[in-house]
This record gives sequence, structure tokens and C-alpha cells, in this order.
Amino acid sequence: MEKDYYSILGVQRGAKKEEIIRAYRKLAAKYHPDKHQGNPLADLAEEKFKEINDAYHTLVGDDFLYTAVSQKVKKEKPHEDISPDAKDLLYKGINNYNEGNFQKAIGYFQQALAISKTPTLYNLLGLAYCETGEFHKALQPLVRATELDSTNGKYFFDVGYTYYQLKIWESAITYLLEAYNLIEDEKRLAICCIYLAICNYNIGKTARSEFFLEEAVSYDPENSSYRILLAEFRESQGEDSTTKGKNLNRLNRFTFTSRLEESLGNLFHTLFSK
Repeated sequence: MEKDYYSILGVQRGAKKEEIIRAYRKLAAKYHPDKHQGNPLADLAEEKFKEINDAYHTLVGDDFLYTAVSQKVKKEKPHEDISPDAKDLLYKGINNYNEGNFQKAIGYFQQALAISKTPTLYNLLGLAYCETGEFHKALQPLVRATELDSTNGKYFFDVGYTYYQLKIWESAITYLLEAYNLIEDEKRLAICCIYLAICNYNIGKTARSEFFLEEAVSYDPENSSYRILLAEFRESQGEDSTTKGKNLNRLNRFTFTSRLEESLGNLFHTLFSK
């Protein structure tokens, strides 16, 4: 009996590509094998994931893989009530951050947090610790930011990146997958996929690593570096184990950029452009 691919993805027959893409992303995030490791139903989840991918590629085809802009409804960000005193400290922290005085920035962000405990301030404190190389200290405030604002994919990416730096691959994957499901900008999604590829490779999940390299190419098809990395990775899989790691290690040249503007996003302009 022929499979009903529309039913598998939970969409009506004749659904538009954008609708199929949205349905696929939602189901892929739910059933992705990385989310079910150690779960008694892991095998079933993996089979479901394969079925979802098969349905998606059959209905949409590789030419359209993730090229449509996500139409997910944006959740309203919680209002951050920053007092004038905290805002003044935040400004000083930002100025020092931009000038490379990260220890001073940390001090100002900590003082501001003593007055107003907001996800933006926690995230900035964590990023300042990242800039000083104190990744263990960065984790607590970065994680706290995700707890206070669970809709901000950038916050989850920052935690995932920090775990990546600490080589705690499983935790990095957990947070990066959350970022993967929340981030809407396709170029940032591509970067997220690169880190997911690296982390999966380091725990021996080469098939998943290849999957996320393919995702990176799909989200940012104009980036020739991603295409080259994917081609080199595929070629390396036919070589001996000593050679396999060498090509993928080139992924690490895509280093983290904790640009202040990216971290604050629209929230920065909302709060301080008035």
C-alpha cells in the first residue's frame, strides 16, 4: 500500500511547500534521535524520524530543502523591567564590553543583576565570561537566561556553544537542538547546524553529523565553505580512521562570534532607543 506522505507530516493534500516545511521542522525537532538517547522508545523515535524525512523529501524534494522562510508565529518576549540605576550600569558594562574590558564589564553586569534580574543581563554576563575564557563561570548565567526566556534561540545557542567549548558534547547538542528549533534566521541556523555536526562527530554519530552538514548547506546555500566541508566529510568517510578526523576538524575555523548586537537583538533597540 502506498504511503500517505501528507498524513505522515500531518498536513492536508495539496498543502503548500511552506506549510510542509513548517510541519516537517516541528516533527523533526520532536522525534530527532538526539532527543531520545537512553530512552526505551529511542528505536521507535529513530524510525519515525526516518519516515518523516522520507515524506519530506518525497513531497518537497532536495531543491527546496529549507529554502523557505520560516512562518512560525513569533512568541512575544517578556517585558524586561530594568530600573534606571540598572540601565546605567548596563550602559557602562556595554561600553567596557565593546572596548574589550571584559572583567570590568562583568562587574557592571553583576551590579545591574543585583537590581534587575533579566534574561538579557544574565546572557550578557555569560558572554562576557566567555570572552575571558571562563566558560565554566559562563554556564550558570547563560542557562538562567534560557530559563527566563525560553523563546530566544540565541540564548540556547550561547549555552550550546559554551558546552561545546568545554567539550561536553551531549549537553551542547541538547541546547543547540533547542536553538535549532527556535532560530528563524537561516544563516544563523546554518551556523547552529555546523556546531551540531561537530558535536555529533565527536561522539561518533557520523550519520547525524552528515545530516547537520547537509542542513547547513540547505540553510545557507551560497556559503561555498559549507559545501566544501560537506564534500570533504563525505569523502573522508571512505578513508581510514586516522584520516577521518582531519578534514572535519576544519569545521572549527567557524568560531563563535558573540557580537553584542546579536545577543541583545531587537530587545536592545526596544529598551534603549526610546
